[in-house]
Amino acid sequence: MSLFETPRQITQLSREAIDTVAPGNLMGYDDLAPLVPSLTTMAPAGDYSVEPFIRGLPATVFRNGMLVGLESYGTSGVLPNFYAYENIDIVQGPVTAVYGAREMASGYANQITKQPYYDKFRGAAQYSIGMYDQNRWNIDIGGPFANGKAAYRFDYAGQYSGSYYEGAYMHSQDFYLAVSAKPTENYWIDSNVEWDTLGFNFPLGINRPDQALIDSGLYQSGNMIGWLGPNGNFHPGIGTSVPGQGYVIQWGPQLPISLRNNLADLAGSGNFLNYGVAQLIQTLVVSDDLRIVNNTMFEYLSVLQNPLANSNWTYTPGDWLIEHRLEAQAELHTDLAGLSTKHMLDGGMFFWFEKNTDYTETSRIADNFWNMAKPLSRSNLLPPVTMSEALRAQNIYLTDIPVPGIPYITYNTDNFATASSEFFQFSPFLQDVISLGEKWSFIFGSRLQWYIVANSDPPGTPPPLMLQSYYSILEPQVNASLSYKPYPWMNAYFTYAYAQVAAMDVLGAFCPEFTSKYYHLTTTMYESGVKFNLYHDKLFLSTEGFYYSTFFPVTVLPGGFTPITPADVIGAELAGTYQPNANWSFNFGFDYLVGEEFWTQSAAQTGPTVIQNYSAAVAALYNLPVDPYVTLPTGIYPFIGFPHEHGTTMITYKSDHGFGASFWLWIQSGMFLSYDYATRIPIDYTLNASLFYGTNRWKIQLQCYNITDNHYWFPTGTGFQGDRVYNYDKILIGLPFWVMGTVTVYF
Repeated sequence: MSLFETPRQITQLSREAIDTVAPGNLMGYDDLAPLVPSLTTMAPAGDYSVEPFIRGLPATVFRNGMLVGLESYGTSGVLPNFYAYENIDIVQGPVTAVYGAREMASGYANQITKQPYYDKFRGAAQYSIGMYDQNRWNIDIGGPFANGKAAYRFDYAGQYSGSYYEGAYMHSQDFYLAVSAKPTENYWIDSNVEWDTLGFNFPLGINRPDQALIDSGLYQSGNMIGWLGPNGNFHPGIGTSVPGQGYVIQWGPQLPISLRNNLADLAGSGNFLNYGVAQLIQTLVVSDDLRIVNNTMFEYLSVLQNPLANSNWTYTPGDWLIEHRLEAQAELHTDLAGLSTKHMLDGGMFFWFEKNTDYTETSRIADNFWNMAKPLSRSNLLPPVTMSEALRAQNIYLTDIPVPGIPYITYNTDNFATASSEFFQFSPFLQDVISLGEKWSFIFGSRLQWYIVANSDPPGTPPPLMLQSYYSILEPQVNASLSYKPYPWMNAYFTYAYAQVAAMDVLGAFCPEFTSKYYHLTTTMYESGVKFNLYHDKLFLSTEGFYYSTFFPVTVLPGGFTPITPADVIGAELAGTYQPNANWSFNFGFDYLVGEEFWTQSAAQTGPTVIQNYSAAVAALYNLPVDPYVTLPTGIYPFIGFPHEHGTTMITYKSDHGFGASFWLWIQSGMFLSYDYATRIPIDYTLNASLFYGTNRWKIQLQCYNITDNHYWFPTGTGFQGDRVYNYDKILIGLPFWVMGTVTVYF
């Protein structure tokens, strides 16, 4: 279907558009926010957006139509290699029945990988260098072989970069190969293989955030002098507190602090990740009205996260999955009471098998006991919690367990992140796009997802802590859209979607503590919009209103039970593109969002649990402990860390002689850090520019980011993310003014 006739808001990001915003490899989907009105900047402090956040909610990622399955909830999993993509389709609204909803997705991104060159050999070499020790490079070549019946494309991207933030870095090597063949006119094969290896350290930001730090760069100093055990008993020195108690600080004055400071700036801190993916797509054209598509994909992921300042381990020796979708795409023409009717049918079966072994340590997460007014030291890390200590705390799941064969890494159980999981999924699906004459169209899609799941705690777990679960689950999904085009330049539509999906752990698996209700989480969506095509295809406008009724993902907190809590998001959007001629283009968009958590409907009959529900300034004023793990009263809570307004605008000029420039503005409203709604991040914005000159043989480009050097901040978790409960534990300042230059040579 054409973009104008599709009852979804769709933004197609070309390779040129991606390179305009960031010619070097992007770090996450947040970097694409200036190009997509609905793409909110939601990556928390200390993480990158591995999935886009659309309308304030995480969106699902697909690779040439197949689910990228080893990631979940937007910030956990595989960092995307944007060099491997030819373009990206950002789609708002429900995931189609063909692809299938996996989480409470508000939309999806379909990554279209680079395709081989069939016409002739060609290539490009690129190098980017920038402030704060940025070094990135790329080689992209391809061409035909086998007398033009086959072709290839190879891409290599590397990075050896430091960071504005002390101790943060990114070292990566990414390899991509695509090979395609057309043995006959009616049958062709497309394949791609990718291998990425990354070593990196996240910028976790600064702890003890309060209004003075946000507004004036003043840090609340003070040293930890002890911790509180069960019943609030004070223990001097370094130790691990139990939930509900916290750490005792001898508070000092508020002091100026370097905003480049980083909680992860410790010797040995870092993350290591290996990711592999292979995909084979076969297409058989049976006739003009029927084709068969066979799509198979394999993924592999291994992760080692060294202990950060909060002693939080993650170790994944090697998760993997295989997906396969067999589908038939048909077009039928009929007459209904004299009305010409066309059906575009797409139906088939999807298969998925995944195996995960994930070790995660969460019991010692506490950031505010550190005094960042002086250098951090590993000698002050919190010690492991033994089983005897956990028993005394009446919470055996706090126990830190050595990973078999790697005793210096510890983990604990019942935290919705540690698991040994295997599951099958079988999903028949059918979608029909019905065109009724020239003005009406109707889309109906349905899918049934059948899971067979076996979960347990991973090898090495002591028998008293071992949990197991086995389930056979059916999840129905359905969506429908009605479109009406009263004039050739106007299309109005209404969409409804219902889906049952399963809660996932941080790397896309299931956990043994999941009960059956975790596999039947209901999300519904209503959307209505109008699209306009004006001034002879020069001005495109769209406006939508939408409502999501969904649920909060599992929040990883020690102690086991975390309830599933309903949440709603309601909003509206206006977006437009104006291209008066080949030289000028203008893009703009604006979103308004409201989100609420309904803890009145929670099974726990409590409110949210947060690590600390008051700022460092309040803690110092009233001599309160830090990181006590506070459970709030039941009630309806507006989203925290959540900007209600979000806007983008971009102006691009290209001369006929190779010169060009782009200017873009990203802006979002202020947001409160926590449920006391007292400490607020003000309005965030950045104004950026790209200047370039090129010929058929080469191109030079200069990127200027945050031209006004505005100070803007990111909380630990935004709105819908589980990490929002740490928002009073750390905050990250955005990058100041910085410059990057890129040289590209074509051959």
